[in-house]
Amino acid sequence: MTAPVAVTGIGVVSALGVGVEAFWQGLLAGRGGLAPGRRVTTPAGVLVGEVDLGDPRAFAHSPQSRRIDRTSLLALAAARLALADAGLAPDDLDPSRSALGLGSAAGNVEETALFLDRLAERGTGTPLLFPNLVMNAPLSYVSIELGLTGPGAMLSEHEASGEAAIAWGARRVADGAVDCCLAGASDEVTSGLVRLRAETRTLGRGVPRPLDLAADGPALGEGAAVLVLESAVRAARRGARVYARLALHDGFGVPAPVHGWPADGAAAAARLCDLAADADLVVAAANGCPELDAFEADLLVRTLRARRIPVTAPRGATGDFGAAGALAVATAVLAVHHGTVPPTPGCRLPARRDLDVVVDAPRAAPLRAALTDGFARGGLCRPVRVEAP
Repeated sequence: MTAPVAVTGIGVVSALGVGVEAFWQGLLAGRGGLAPGRRVTTPAGVLVGEVDLGDPRAFAHSPQSRRIDRTSLLALAAARLALADAGLAPDDLDPSRSALGLGSAAGNVEETALFLDRLAERGTGTPLLFPNLVMNAPLSYVSIELGLTGPGAMLSEHEASGEAAIAWGARRVADGAVDCCLAGASDEVTSGLVRLRAETRTLGRGVPRPLDLAADGPALGEGAAVLVLESAVRAARRGARVYARLALHDGFGVPAPVHGWPADGAAAAARLCDLAADADLVVAAANGCPELDAFEADLLVRTLRARRIPVTAPRGATGDFGAAGALAVATAVLAVHHGTVPPTPGCRLPARRDLDVVVDAPRAAPLRAALTDGFARGGLCRPVRVEAP
């Protein structure tokens, strides 16, 4: 990277609430946002993380957004909140010098299912729904709402979609291609997704327990996180608060089943050791899935090489979804900014004694750098390194 990239704003909508403060205080309290479904139908004993945005008109203002889909609305809400947190309004941005990078693992699931159901039943879908079904619908809606005409990208990389979009955005800023970039990800949860995962027995019962001996499966959730990224020089010139800096590196892949996790962490650890060499915190992708958690625990033990630094995993509070990696990066940024590691929701008895998993209460610590490992099924890794400004 050619220039330091500053994080000057954070927008989060999650099961913990709307806004970065609700998200951070919920993490610090170890409070989970999971509950039996309200909008989403859930089987007995299955919890889900839903977002309550209230009136969509609080975020979608233009006539073009009258039919905005949920995944796009979550992204738009997070983007508006991020700009406000950075002390910026859309009119403050140079449209052609402002980029937008968003990620989503699944896109608009609910309306896609409705369109296909009607196509199967009647031989024709609903034309009004079709524009919302393309994967770049969130990118289009947010660009229109905020008036952005600079570079844009929509990335879909399974569970690492959020990290991939943030990496893309940081590259644009670091290379001087743009002055500012909004980067993050969004995904929705639907009754169909919950039913599918329940029928395939890939959901846990009750509160998920990441990195815990009793981990029996994840819970699904939804949400979005967007960061405002600027060059450190521009942020200083306008007197912006800088949460942290990003030092991103290329992603990589390691051997793994197409829809599964690597058998052990040896190959990935060899690629992550340098990034983690002086890190003071790891924000893990662990979600309570026994296979993922076992792989990640092995990976971290190998990567840290007996260094006992704090490890936390926020997906026990928000539920797991494709865009949750963006929330993990937001967690790392906030932890470095506040010098505090939030506990791992749901974890009571860590499965590995050779990992320092933070449980029960937040831990104050001087944090110079934090690492999110950003793993996805199939062996993809999109690490993001967050450093103190």
